[in-house]
Amino acid sequence: TRGWQCTSSRCNSSMDLCEQNLADDDWYAPVSAATDKFLKSFQVYCGYEAYFSLISSAYFIGFMFGILGGGKLFDKFGRKQCTVIGFLVYCLAVLLHAGSETDFRVFAIAHTINGIAGGVVGVVFTYQTELTIGRLRNFGSQLFNEMYSIGMLYGAFLSYYFESFPVICMLLVLPTLIVILIVAAWLPESPSWLYLHDEHEKFHASLNYVARFNRVGYTKERIETTLSKESASASSLFTFAPSVRRTTFTLLFSWLSASFCYWGLSFNVGDLIGNIYSNQVLICFIDLINRPINYYGVKLMNRVSFLRACNIGMFISAAICMVPYEKEIFPGFNLQKISALIGRMLADLYFSTVYLYTVEVLPTVVRASGLGIFSSCARIGSIIAPFVIVANTYSPNINFFLILVMSITCFIFFRWMPETHGKLLPDSLLDMVDLVEGKAEKLDGKSDKAGLLSQESDDDTTS
Repeated sequence: TRGWQCTSSRCNSSMDLCEQNLADDDWYAPVSAATDKFLKSFQVYCGYEAYFSLISSAYFIGFMFGILGGGKLFDKFGRKQCTVIGFLVYCLAVLLHAGSETDFRVFAIAHTINGIAGGVVGVVFTYQTELTIGRLRNFGSQLFNEMYSIGMLYGAFLSYYFESFPVICMLLVLPTLIVILIVAAWLPESPSWLYLHDEHEKFHASLNYVARFNRVGYTKERIETTLSKESASASSLFTFAPSVRRTTFTLLFSWLSASFCYWGLSFNVGDLIGNIYSNQVLICFIDLINRPINYYGVKLMNRVSFLRACNIGMFISAAICMVPYEKEIFPGFNLQKISALIGRMLADLYFSTVYLYTVEVLPTVVRASGLGIFSSCARIGSIIAPFVIVANTYSPNINFFLILVMSITCFIFFRWMPETHGKLLPDSLLDMVDLVEGKAEKLDGKSDKAGLLSQESDDDTTS
């Protein structure tokens, strides 16, 4: 049985294996490395579209529960232990995948658990941000995002060199186990989270560890006076103060538009070179190149200016994609594909910077749960994008038109958003009010808290 999808009208829509002798024209190759391995593992199912939609929906449902629940768990029980639990759940999901080769139901359950783990791990960015010294936060953010691209490269190579789906799953677990050991044995709990939960001894021990690692000193008595403490939930972002509500709704729309623009432009890139494996490797290398661009762009232009520049770039890219010019400029690349590829790169830069900007705007007390809400909103954008592409059949270029509207709207909205560069990291909602209203304390390099817990400029130094 060939590991490809059956398109013959003679196939019914049941879940039975296709046992008919079909001509070569009744088959077509899968569109991704993951789909290829999935089909080869489960052989050929009649009505395969239903299967693929089911596992996609299962992952999304799991992700929504994971990102929303994970944010609350991170804020309530701590960053470190929830990070370890999230990666352990991911290992469980992968092992279930490995044992589901002949049972689709087990595969669907494993994919749901994988989505939950993906949602929980998505909130780990708050943990990384709170542990990173201010002048290295931009660099840490780009390094964190770089790992996604490296992981995709790793998956592509495994899919190419190994035929067995269980073997691939087992090899995927190994890097995760290494990460779990590093986090559990080496990294401390977030100092900000410990202070907010009255773990003062652990707070100073953790902060001292971070300070020594970053070669920065701090005074125990002085740091206590610079931190604020309060109890709040993520819902407070929608009710606390007008300036906070405005910032919250602007970020919600920004996350939705970032995801929609990224996927809306990605779907128009199509196949670039060779087979599905070489295409995935090329895309990963493009994403790897994006990280240094992101780092220096944010460093030179600051957060808000860089985000607005990306908005303009996506606007121009979408406008060019609407130009009816089909002649190839390079072999296999016409004007629309080149513009869509550049737009996708800009959308990736925008997405990564929104991630960094959001965790810098949100206060520690609701940082993880708030990030979960915004990330869930981004998922809505990724769900809408494929349907809009289909709608092009009835109204050409509607996807590019929506990208135009979203890009220019975000550009306008960010005109009134606060710059987080050189500002203290907010701990409470009152701190967030000061930040968004331009009253936040500026980093002067003298405060001990400023050196350890704030958005210090990437080229400054702390004493």
